[in-house]
Amino acid sequence: MSSLVLDLQQDVLNPGCDILNALRKAHLIAAKLGLNEFDSWIQLELNGYNLKEKDSIPEYRNVKGTLKAFNPYNGWISAQCPEDELEKMICEQKLWQSVGELQELYSQSSTRVFIYQFPAGQMEALSSLFDTPVPMQFALHISTHLLKSIIEKVKNCILEWTIRLEAEGIVGENMRFSKEETNSAKAVPQQINNYYGTVVNGDISKSQVVSGNYNTVSFSYEAAKELMHEVNANLEKESLLSDDMESAIELLKEVSAKIDAKKKPSVIKAALSGLKDYLIGVGASGTVAIIQAKMLGMF
Repeated sequence: MSSLVLDLQQDVLNPGCDILNALRKAHLIAAKLGLNEFDSWIQLELNGYNLKEKDSIPEYRNVKGTLKAFNPYNGWISAQCPEDELEKMICEQKLWQSVGELQELYSQSSTRVFIYQFPAGQMEALSSLFDTPVPMQFALHISTHLLKSIIEKVKNCILEWTIRLEAEGIVGENMRFSKEETNSAKAVPQQINNYYGTVVNGDISKSQVVSGNYNTVSFSYEAAKELMHEVNANLEKESLLSDDMESAIELLKEVSAKIDAKKKPSVIKAALSGLKDYLIGVGASGTVAIIQAKMLGMF
């Protein structure tokens, strides 16, 4: 006997999960149960968000990239923001595209980098800010593993939602829900932040959560430089694809540049976290372990 909810669970748990089909099934279930708020989220993931309403875009769609400018002679070159807060404002963006588009961008990228084009208004502001002698195009270069992470978090939302439904005895046998099941569904949370969490594409047993007063930690730029040397040496031992290695080295150079410039520890921590997340995505587990261990005592 088929069950809408249990079938959807199996779909999401399948390593080859078709996320678009899973979202459509979730839409069917939510519509039949009258869970309009959750169904609204499903349809936004299917159709994309409104770029003009960034506050309505979930936090798990927030990504950080590297700002670059296109030079007609040298191609894409890094653009250094003059202030840390400005860098955060420019380099951290919420992706509004539908899950289908994100999946397509991830699968079609040969360089493992997604180029995020700024809207016309932001592009004009960037040109004015950098005051280049010739007009230049600015864009964020974002690692495609962050696109994959968004898709995985959407899967997490659906899976956790189906688990809550099953716990309430809501399974939807033979494509139908009973009146009792429909009434019980009202007790199931509809807000998305009840379902999504951190996605780690690696060994969860090696992950750690740290709490405490960060003001008691004395940050050392010298220790950070030593970590960069250690990471660089260990990267050479990793069995990575050439494109992945090139991207990793580029991210490593960007972190090193921030350390050399003695940026705020919070900025360096964010850059290190970005490097670590990228290495998790490409399977450089040995180097990830080194970064995780050193970051605990550094920040």
